[in-house]
Amino acid sequence: MNNFIFGIIFLILALFGMVLRKTYFSLPLNELKRRAQKHDPHASELYRAAAYGNSLKSLLWLYIGLTSAISLILLARVLPVWIGILIVGPLLWIVFWLLPASRTSRMGRWLTRVVTPFIAWLLNYLHPLLSRSADFVEHRYIAPKHTGLYERSDLLSLIRYQQTLPDSRFSSEELEIVERTLNFDSYTVKDITTPRAQVKTILASDVIGPVLIDELHKNAQDYVLVRETKKGPFVGILAFNKLNLKSTGQVGNSMEATVYYLHENDTLSEALHAFFVTNHPLFAVVNSFEEYVGTVSIENILEKLLGHIPGDDFDQYADSAAVAARHGAHKKAEEADEPAVKTEEEVVE
Repeated sequence: MNNFIFGIIFLILALFGMVLRKTYFSLPLNELKRRAQKHDPHASELYRAAAYGNSLKSLLWLYIGLTSAISLILLARVLPVWIGILIVGPLLWIVFWLLPASRTSRMGRWLTRVVTPFIAWLLNYLHPLLSRSADFVEHRYIAPKHTGLYERSDLLSLIRYQQTLPDSRFSSEELEIVERTLNFDSYTVKDITTPRAQVKTILASDVIGPVLIDELHKNAQDYVLVRETKKGPFVGILAFNKLNLKSTGQVGNSMEATVYYLHENDTLSEALHAFFVTNHPLFAVVNSFEEYVGTVSIENILEKLLGHIPGDDFDQYADSAAVAARHGAHKKAEEADEPAVKTEEEVVE
């Protein structure tokens, strides 16, 4: 009878060891450390032992192995073989499938915090031995962990899944930028081209004055393609931001007499390289017949990559005092709006 009672006790102790292991490693060590640094009491307590890494894993597996073995030996002495099998089977199922797949419980977290001071004290003395043993086994016999990512679609699925996690601290904008970046090379210039029907062009012989400036302002084009004749080739580009009410003369005298071209089937990476090489903000887009089909600007590429043009309406970049004051204001706003770290208890609840 005593063997049966002690066998059940050691069985419960083995299950308790699995609860400890699950609770300690329910979060990656880096995340547990971040929460501890933000004074989360649960994380701060657990990190005392979890910081030992493989040494803690070795200690817990050693504890689980010993208590499980003692339990099975004691139960085998007093129970028939078939009853022992009925006990061992569910035990293995609970230990290796149910517990690892389940969430941590409030009781499990509380018990883990209670025993953590003792475990941390024990690891303080056993760490050198356990660490060397764990490293030896890991390097010799344990296969390296795989991320489960083999191609871009796997990473995209991971990003979309990350968006559904309640404790994720990635903003929707950050995840969207990552997703857009991964898909960046699947787009071509044709996908972001402003069609020729929506693009205003002017003639080199046009006179710069209030009427022309007003037309360009209404059309909201920072750069305008210039032709020699209405259906002739492009001969230059006029920068609207260089014009003012005092500007006079013909367009041909104020334009930049160089036009750069992209093919509509170029990838966005190729287009970005072209912008980098030429340091020019606007390209005319042509097809395989050298026909003009529209324009592409650096803003078009950034909008495809980021979803929007980042920043606010600030434009005083020539004023050092304004730039310094703006930076200080942003820093104060970020400190005031810094989000609190969600604890595991808050997420579960």
